[in-house]
Amino acid sequence: MTHTLKLCVALALALSASASCAFAQLELQPGVRPPELPCFRPLPAPDPQFSEQIAGLVRQAKLDEHTSASQNPDNEEEWSSICVVDLSDPSRPCAGGWEADNFVYPASAYKMYVVGEAVRQVCAGERGLDDITTVSANNMRPDTRLTTGQAVTLAEVLRLVCMYSDNTAANVAIDIVDRQRASALLRAMGCIGSDVTRKFLPRSREDAGYTTIPGTTSSARHFAAFLWAVETGAVGGGRGRGLIKGLLATNITNADRMRAGLPPSATIYSKTGEWDTFTSEAGIVEDGATRYILCILTAMPHEQAAPRIAAFTRSVHELLHR
Repeated sequence: MTHTLKLCVALALALSASASCAFAQLELQPGVRPPELPCFRPLPAPDPQFSEQIAGLVRQAKLDEHTSASQNPDNEEEWSSICVVDLSDPSRPCAGGWEADNFVYPASAYKMYVVGEAVRQVCAGERGLDDITTVSANNMRPDTRLTTGQAVTLAEVLRLVCMYSDNTAANVAIDIVDRQRASALLRAMGCIGSDVTRKFLPRSREDAGYTTIPGTTSSARHFAAFLWAVETGAVGGGRGRGLIKGLLATNITNADRMRAGLPPSATIYSKTGEWDTFTSEAGIVEDGATRYILCILTAMPHEQAAPRIAAFTRSVHELLHR
């Protein structure tokens, strides 16, 4: 890593820490360090004019509405976090958003972070896509395509995570990559506070040391930073970019969210999330010369959030389409 790049990463870490130090949740174990990301470039600061345009579209889609503490299982008032990055000129990405630094529970969307670390490890030669793992009983959840004791490849685990958002597969993936190392990857990008703290299990079945840890939260800006790192090859180089985007392209759970707001000509690489009053999606959209990152984390139930996410996506695409 060059001296200049190290300074950029340090600045990103400092800025992120100043904004979200209260959310740092996981103390990394001795020997777990953020990996080197030679190609990493931090996202630029938000563009005020672009942010104002995005904020107007957020209000128009009613994604700015707050969820009261009485309607939230966490008994806290919550609201959305939204970030858009125009990639029409990859050398000069333009970022904008509305409450982009607000931390929200992203539900299954944070499985994307685990997939990213898995692919990084594969590209670093630490493991292979054909490596076999046996599914443990403790990782089992309902509505899964896996069975206890099944021998499954890493490639199949990641496919199930991305295509179906399979919670059992996600728990297996967290064991394979180690949630500490997934969190370290995010810290290497300056995403302080977006630690992968929990599996998709009741606390009574969590691993030792994680039964009382806070739930995973993240911000739209952190999802955008992660996807920007993927797009620029910072996570596993060109192979990593292809693998992660290929996996995210298999998502079939977004039909009524971002996908519903896009024309048939658009391709979307995304991960969705949904639990109780939280509905999210983060992804990269490509439609000819139109390319952008779109990250929407809401504190709204699916039936309320889905049409609003679709409407907002439609408006963003119309704004950026060239």
